[in-house]
Amino acid sequence: MHDVQAMPELLSSFLSQESGQKVSVTSYETMTGGYSRLMARAEVRWQDGSTETLVLRGDPPPGKAMMETDRDTEWALLSALGQAESIPMPKARYYDSIGSQLGTKCIVLDFVAGQSLQAHLNECTPESGYGRHTFDLVDTMAAVHRINPDDVGASIARPNDWSTYLGGLIDRFRQADRNHAESNPFLRYVAEWLDANRPPPLPLRLVHSDFQPANIMVGTDGSHQVIDWELTHIGDPREDLGYYMIYSSASGPNLIVPDPEAFLARYREKTGFGEDTINMATLGYFSSLAAITVYGQVLAGAGAMARGQNSGIMTTYTLNALTVGHNNFLAGCIPPSL
Repeated sequence: MHDVQAMPELLSSFLSQESGQKVSVTSYETMTGGYSRLMARAEVRWQDGSTETLVLRGDPPPGKAMMETDRDTEWALLSALGQAESIPMPKARYYDSIGSQLGTKCIVLDFVAGQSLQAHLNECTPESGYGRHTFDLVDTMAAVHRINPDDVGASIARPNDWSTYLGGLIDRFRQADRNHAESNPFLRYVAEWLDANRPPPLPLRLVHSDFQPANIMVGTDGSHQVIDWELTHIGDPREDLGYYMIYSSASGPNLIVPDPEAFLARYREKTGFGEDTINMATLGYFSSLAAITVYGQVLAGAGAMARGQNSGIMTTYTLNALTVGHNNFLAGCIPPSL
């Protein structure tokens, strides 16, 4: 994927080998919008004359990635979810597992016709409102959290228990501080506050970890398909609620803000979780806690840049997220009485 000019021929050869029939690539172009992975779109013609559009998702060159994730794990997860038909999503078709044919580890997926939910929201105005989009978003999030963890088998690690898992998630703040190029006592303070104010537990479920409208494709019939599962893990489903809250507060629009109680009530209805675990207090808690996965990756990229090990433009572009994260973490640590 690194050599765009060579990709039509390389992809034709790869698809022909994987499918067992002659395949020609009639067009190939890179796609924008994927911050962490290389993305491309290809028009292909199969031996029987049929045509379709496929999407390629691969690793950037060494030292150019904004964050490091594992394509082997992503492929195993996408394959398991597709076989279980747990949630609407683009089918993962083929995988170059060592990068020998496509130049990098690369997953080939079905193309989803339509716009992202973010694009639909951008067409709305506060005056006109967001109509069905708010409840559609809640329902899609709840659908992710209703997935039976057994559906993904051993494709991703499963925590032993909620308490240990949450402790490990909190400890990511301390780890980010230890691994950074310089000491950041702010991160240690947040970790101690989160440890001292743990919420009631929930069953461990599948967590998307990058749940945002840009990662939801809306079909012509209004149906949703969830994409970009590279950060997915099994954990506390409220991580996605918290992540959506802070992400959409920065990017807009935030569909929780107009009526947060109605948003959370709909989520409780669709998941069966109780008000003791899903409320404004736990939303604030996980708005701080959920961000550490991506925040830690961005901080690691900044540290690598400081050491001269990373020169990626996306690393530079996302450095402002560190300041936004500090503000969100601080807001989440305000005592409930205030």
